[in-house]
Amino acid sequence: MQQAFPFRSAPETLPVSAKSFNKRTTDYSIKHLFNKDTLVNCLSSDRRIMITSVILFGIVLLFTYPRYLELIFDHNLGVNYAYFFDKISDPLSAARANQETHGGKIDFRFTVPLLARMLGVTAGSNGLSVVIIYLIQSALLVPFLFMLTKILLRRLAPMTVLLFITGSTTIYLAKAFFWDYDFWFDAFAYFFLTLGMFLKNRVGVFLSLTLACWTDERAVIALASVYLFHLLSESDFELNSFLQFQGKKEWLQKTSSTVLLAGIFYLIIRILLSTLFNLHTPTGAGSGVELGLVPYQFKHRLSGVFLAFEGFWILYLFAVGLLIKKGNTLLSLLMLFLMAGHILVAYAVFDISRSLTYAFPLLIISVFIIGKQEVRNTKYLYLAATTICVLLPTQYVIFYPRQIPWTILSFEELKPVIKLLFLQ
Repeated sequence: MQQAFPFRSAPETLPVSAKSFNKRTTDYSIKHLFNKDTLVNCLSSDRRIMITSVILFGIVLLFTYPRYLELIFDHNLGVNYAYFFDKISDPLSAARANQETHGGKIDFRFTVPLLARMLGVTAGSNGLSVVIIYLIQSALLVPFLFMLTKILLRRLAPMTVLLFITGSTTIYLAKAFFWDYDFWFDAFAYFFLTLGMFLKNRVGVFLSLTLACWTDERAVIALASVYLFHLLSESDFELNSFLQFQGKKEWLQKTSSTVLLAGIFYLIIRILLSTLFNLHTPTGAGSGVELGLVPYQFKHRLSGVFLAFEGFWILYLFAVGLLIKKGNTLLSLLMLFLMAGHILVAYAVFDISRSLTYAFPLLIISVFIIGKQEVRNTKYLYLAATTICVLLPTQYVIFYPRQIPWTILSFEELKPVIKLLFLQ
């Protein structure tokens, strides 16, 4: 009788060597590691985003030599950086440094000196206590990357976000958290600007943007881009006329209005401080802040425009091109006008890279515009932009382009620092 469920003989198989089996297993593991779904999973929860941010923090540190650690061995710290210690001890006094130098322009930069004062840093402090401020700045890179990722995930696919974040870690935007040449503290400003875009609580937005403004005046200029970001976020990234936002009783309850209030508050307090304490930021001939520098800078340092964002210029230009193609004249002109303003400011001073990087909110707006238009095969666009950022060594442009050195190649310089920090 035929069985209802006959057993079938197993097919003959060739013996597989252990070496062949291990090779196939290894190949599978590598493919699994670089599988798209596996990569995307690193952004699937807040915990994984934080872990990813920590890993990227380590990569940025690995490829960025933290020059500020040299302060530990500076025996004339109080003399060489007297302007910073003066600001800590007497925040409302006018800077006594040469007006052409960075130290001569910090009259209204209170955020970090007040932080240093809270930490007990004084003119008699040694380099190690000063470096604590820089270590705090470096540590802020982790929440900065976390917030940037969360902002992008609001409207973009995880793989797109991962590419953008990876590219961000290889340009000055992320490098600034480690590479601070002369008490600049740009990373504090970048962090607070990002916090002002991440938060939706109006009080939080106001406080974070206020702290950014009192870190560096370039953050005040960046408020225009942050305002546009919130304005577009409130209208599903559609802007055809400003009339659609006029006459609304709830305008003051919108986050975008908070950005304007932060800017107005800053300007009022700045005018009062200028009047009462004779504080000012030097401008004009011989100050290093003048429109007369622009033609010379454009002639000799035009590369600074490209090197500020490297491959990400592709995303910005593509977004503007899309707006023009779709007939959105208002938004395309705003994008061009705001970027032109940032470029003009960057070339009216010596620090081109630092200044132009404050335009990074426009990059976030750009990728959201691209996402809104639902363009096909944008993954190749992001891949190209990120690849350029990764492959091109980060340059800082001031009097001349210079490469931010790699920590991994600077072990000899770091050895005495490691010794001092951990072995004594």
